[in-house]
Amino acid sequence: MTQQEEQFVHIVSCTDSLNDAWRILHEIKQSPSHPLVGAAFQFALIQYSKPYLISFGVTSRHKLENSYVPSTHRDLHDRLIATRNQILAHSDLTVMEATLHVVNISVGQRAFIGQNVIHGASELSKIDSIIDLIEQTLVTMYAERDRLEKQLPLTKGAV
Repeated sequence: MTQQEEQFVHIVSCTDSLNDAWRILHEIKQSPSHPLVGAAFQFALIQYSKPYLISFGVTSRHKLENSYVPSTHRDLHDRLIATRNQILAHSDLTVMEATLHVVNISVGQRAFIGQNVIHGASELSKIDSIIDLIEQTLVTMYAERDRLEKQLPLTKGAV
């Protein structure tokens, strides 16, 4: 696969991930009391974040540029990526703000940890804004996808 072809495949993959996130968020809106809303929301954020993280190709590395993010949603986008990076896909200790207490009790020395409760769904109340962010991003991405597609050479031997 050429670098040009790989770039096109990457942009299509990015739109697929954002569309997955969009569909999940709409399902959440339809069933807000479903017991899996928290997990579904977290997965939607992971799907949203995928395009903005490095994807290794054969010819190069790919990453969707933040220029696709509408300026009106830049802060929200940054929070979603941080949530993915610090909470959903990793467990950054800085987010936990843990404190360690070591004490002697009747059965011996024990260590207790106090920390923030982290659930990864703190942005759930912004679901409509996240959907708008995705929709605005996809409009720009579809235009780029169409531009890239028109530049692709025909496959040799294709009918």
